[in-house]
Amino acid sequence: MTALRSTPGALLWVILAPLFYAALSVSAKLAAGHLTVWQVGLGRFSFGLLVVPFIVKALGLSLWGQKRFLLTVRGLCGSVAFLLLVAAFKMIPLSLAMVLFYLYPAFTAILSPWVTGESPIKIAWLFICGAFIGTSLILWPHEASATLNLGHLFAVVASVLCALTLLLVRRLGRENNIYTLFFYLCLTGALTSLGPLMIQNLPILPITMTAWVGIAAVAVFSIAAQLSINQALVRIPATIVSVIMTAEIPLVAGVGVIFLDEPFGWRLIFGASLIFGCGGGLSLLPSK
Repeated sequence: MTALRSTPGALLWVILAPLFYAALSVSAKLAAGHLTVWQVGLGRFSFGLLVVPFIVKALGLSLWGQKRFLLTVRGLCGSVAFLLLVAAFKMIPLSLAMVLFYLYPAFTAILSPWVTGESPIKIAWLFICGAFIGTSLILWPHEASATLNLGHLFAVVASVLCALTLLLVRRLGRENNIYTLFFYLCLTGALTSLGPLMIQNLPILPITMTAWVGIAAVAVFSIAAQLSINQALVRIPATIVSVIMTAEIPLVAGVGVIFLDEPFGWRLIFGASLIFGCGGGLSLLPSK
């Protein structure tokens, strides 16, 4: 009870965070059927780019922050991770893409000595191996499996970039406010999405009402998800938030199976259980 500070506000934010992130993932999946990856990205990041400066000004905070090169690198990692995940949604089932994406706690533990100088304790390697065993179980060819394609690779690379993003947030969060971090994510994401649209002479704006609704949902749920997890992290230890955030996966998988007719066999269930269990264990372990 102490960790959650026993306040209704803390409980509310920690419940809303996985709900909003699940809604963001489902919205991105549905929007990807009517929009290009670059349009989805531009819609998500442009909305944040417009909103954050007003929030920062109202709170009297610094927008551009300290260590701007690292802020830009962090923004690129986070935005490219999102774009790769949307691309994966176009190629593989939503539930499978999200399961592979949730390898990021294992990659975070592997990369942390080089990025933050924090080495995981020895028992962490058991959880890391367990997570990759779960991945192998899901991806190992079998009679009911789909052919491996770039979607699987995109989801895993997005997971690696997400791990780098989290580690850079840990470094940069000591000198920068959360809105500055989000601003750089939106700035680099908007530029990254706009470039291919300009070069390929693709339509920048959606051309159908369904596409407009999809991109609006992605933008709104993106802001809601970011604000809710930030509020949760202020009130609750990050390790607990990380574990509770895994609730996003059964929510997303349920939508995929029930409404999108996605396959859901025992390999995915058992492999996902290994990945989430080991990821939760890693989140709760102390660093050296």
